[in-house]
Amino acid sequence: MIRWLVALVAIALAVSGAVATLGQAGSGAQPWDEELSDNFVFVKVIPFALALGLALGIALGGPRRADASRRFAPATIAGHWLLALGFLLALPTGVWQYMGGILDVSLPLPLYLIYRVHYIGATLILFTLAWFLGYWWAGTDRSLLVPRGQWRRHLTGLAHELPPRLGRMIASRLGVDLRGERPTAGKFSFYETAFSFPTWTFVLALITVTGLAKAARYVYPVPGPLLYWASTLHVAAMVLILIKVLDHLRYTLARWSLVVAMTTGRASASLAPAPRVAPASAAGGDDE
Repeated sequence: MIRWLVALVAIALAVSGAVATLGQAGSGAQPWDEELSDNFVFVKVIPFALALGLALGIALGGPRRADASRRFAPATIAGHWLLALGFLLALPTGVWQYMGGILDVSLPLPLYLIYRVHYIGATLILFTLAWFLGYWWAGTDRSLLVPRGQWRRHLTGLAHELPPRLGRMIASRLGVDLRGERPTAGKFSFYETAFSFPTWTFVLALITVTGLAKAARYVYPVPGPLLYWASTLHVAAMVLILIKVLDHLRYTLARWSLVVAMTTGRASASLAPAPRVAPASAAGGDDE
């Protein structure tokens, strides 16, 4: 009950903050063009988006009844599609901001509209990431996290799930032994727990931190070198996210049950293709 009261307060504050911010921007009190005005609107909205996402995530989280047939909870499904919408808005516009200048090509649209769509997408992403942080903090499901002391087991399972040649190479580099019994995955595959989720966490943290550093320059004098590296790493993070999105589509579309699960919450193992098994000839250390 208290969590929902906090969420309602956060909603009220977010709505009030958005109304006040947009009212100031539309009042004409400042002699700014649309692009600069949008910059200030974005940086003012960020705290409200983060607070609202965190409060809603905590309100929706908490212990849930165990259900072996359910892969994703409704809140996770909603967050996934909100994040996808944020990417759909922010990634193309963010890439164009840089590629348009490099190629010296202009769209038949004002530049401020491209920035505006980018900021809307970025706000959705920040809101959703805060949502997930609050939701996972308040909940008890840690299925996507590798338990302490289990990294070798998950890396061994990952090597087994990869195409044989790649699996042998990864096993050799990581020092895992494929000659023993193949580990059994839980709710999520080893590819998801040992590779996909950790790399998603890294690239999302990178683009969030660098994006916040770039936005902070409108309210605080950010040193030039810090702003330079934040901008550079922000572009690198966008490239990594594009790669991750393509890999995510490759993995899920080949296993249609995962797409179904992100809509209904439940996946049928029979719909997924049989995983590839790497020959048990790669060695390099003992399995724990």
